[in-house]
Amino acid sequence: MRDLNFVLGSKYDLRTKLILLIGANILIFLGFGLYYQSLITLFFIVIIISDGYKKSAIRYISFFVISVILEKTLTYINRNFIINLFLFFFVIGRKFLPCIIVGKWILNSTSSSLAVATLQKLKFSKDSLIMISVIFRCFPTIKDEWSHINMAMKTRGINFNLKNLLKKPLLILEYFFIPLFTSVLEIGDELSQSAIVRGLDAPVEKTSRHLTKFRKKDISVLILMILNLLIVILMKVSGWDL
Repeated sequence: MRDLNFVLGSKYDLRTKLILLIGANILIFLGFGLYYQSLITLFFIVIIISDGYKKSAIRYISFFVISVILEKTLTYINRNFIINLFLFFFVIGRKFLPCIIVGKWILNSTSSSLAVATLQKLKFSKDSLIMISVIFRCFPTIKDEWSHINMAMKTRGINFNLKNLLKKPLLILEYFFIPLFTSVLEIGDELSQSAIVRGLDAPVEKTSRHLTKFRKKDISVLILMILNLLIVILMKVSGWDL
């Protein structure tokens, strides 16, 4: 399966992914050692590989390895504020990488219709369904809008890059961010109206083309997630320094 913006044929149920996201958030705060971070990151990388996201897995592994190399290398040299700040972002990114992996996986493999169908099964309120539908549809729309703004500004000789961001912050704010924020507000209103027109708030039983159910892979992954949590918690209670 190729890495696409939306992969409708995901092998895992959305509820499984949400439980994994909660588990990832718990695990990252139970240990701080490098070996511990490596193991839990590898666990979630293996899961997304099993769903076909091999290219994403390679990028995550590369980031993890680079962050470790930089941390070990920069430890032995005299560091200034800029280097420390640069290293801080890499270390924090590596620490929260399991959550980033699962969160990005959810966004990339879940369409708005699948998210709504799953949340309807979980008995979410109508307001929540409209909000989540708008959020899932908003991200790709905002990405396209940013691309259009960036292309229009390039034709006028105004590029969005780090140099201009540091030297001409007001110019970048005026020509990039203000149009983007204005477009986002309009897009949000239009998507909310679209969700209402499609009957998301209608007081009737909804049907969906998506079949939401736990499969063998979901059950296997959830069992592994629970086992990992139990093992880590027992190790912490026993006095292990993770």
